[in-house]
Amino acid sequence: MCKMQKIIRPIICISHFFLLVAFLSCRPYASSKPQNVIFFIGDGMGVSHITAAKTVKGTLNLESFHVMGLLTTHCEDRFITDSGASATALATGNKTYYHGISMSASGVPMKTVLEYAEEKGMSTGLVVTSRITHATPAAFAAHARDRHLQSDIAEDLIRSGAEVLFGGGLAYFLPNSDERSRRSDEKNLLEVLERRVYIALNRNDFDAMGTPPAAVGLFAESHLPPADERIVSLSEMTQKALDILSVNPAGFFLMVEGSQIDFAGEENDNDYLIRETIDFDEAVGVGLSFASENPNTLVIVTADHETGGYALNDGSIENRVITEPRFTSIDHTGSMVPIFAIGPKDQLFGGIHDNTYVGKTLIELIVE
Repeated sequence: MCKMQKIIRPIICISHFFLLVAFLSCRPYASSKPQNVIFFIGDGMGVSHITAAKTVKGTLNLESFHVMGLLTTHCEDRFITDSGASATALATGNKTYYHGISMSASGVPMKTVLEYAEEKGMSTGLVVTSRITHATPAAFAAHARDRHLQSDIAEDLIRSGAEVLFGGGLAYFLPNSDERSRRSDEKNLLEVLERRVYIALNRNDFDAMGTPPAAVGLFAESHLPPADERIVSLSEMTQKALDILSVNPAGFFLMVEGSQIDFAGEENDNDYLIRETIDFDEAVGVGLSFASENPNTLVIVTADHETGGYALNDGSIENRVITEPRFTSIDHTGSMVPIFAIGPKDQLFGGIHDNTYVGKTLIELIVE
């Protein structure tokens, strides 16, 4: 290399660096703090799940994100996590034991990002396609020594102050004397809720909802049916939640879970898995549309863990089909999961991190 080349190459590299810095600083939200946070969790969604969905759908809303990374997912006491422990990490920034719900191994409740948001005067919400008392939503608004204590979790949810709770799980809000109930006591949580929030139990109730100050939608006794059978879609629930929460000038925190990607992985059902991942991506599109009109909104998409050890051994881009799906497990795996971010402070979420990093960072953004 000649002497002139030795001088020019560092200059070019330095100039490229400063052009990148200038580009990032010119983005409208590069250094601003988000007023709103929409946190999407594809339960059980790994890179192969996204690849399969893209193969079938063609173009995903996930392709619109500026920042990507990977997260490790192990819990405090096992290499393979469950949803309770992994959601606790995402919600609190702390590890916990298998089946723990925002509770330390010593039994101390750990404060969640949703609780911090409520303290700051923000509106909050949870939207899922599972029971609203299931592990992932529970970890954001409840504290329980075991994820299966869903009657107790239901009580925590209605005490949490969350303005929106949409999903299934009606059975845990009804007294034992009701034949639909899964409670062992006579507490009627619906009766408690009716005094202060709008309640929707069917499509007609949902359509008549408008934008009340707070709303609970419980559209099934247990989990919601699969995507193509739901009376209210995940995208519709997400849009309604945004309509309600965005009224608050102090901002909001919303967690939306595509819960049944995990169910499909556990069943090793390729078609079900792809439909649920596409359905989840469509809900992500609703969040992105809101953020495009409200640039003070940070949108994050990740997973709590990978499910199924899902691999794609063959397929066709032309025919939009996966022809040789393979599963190595009927449970969760220890693979890292992707994370996507767009909006104020999105650059914080690029790279490889542990899942606790997400919870810590979100809490810092809300409390600072």
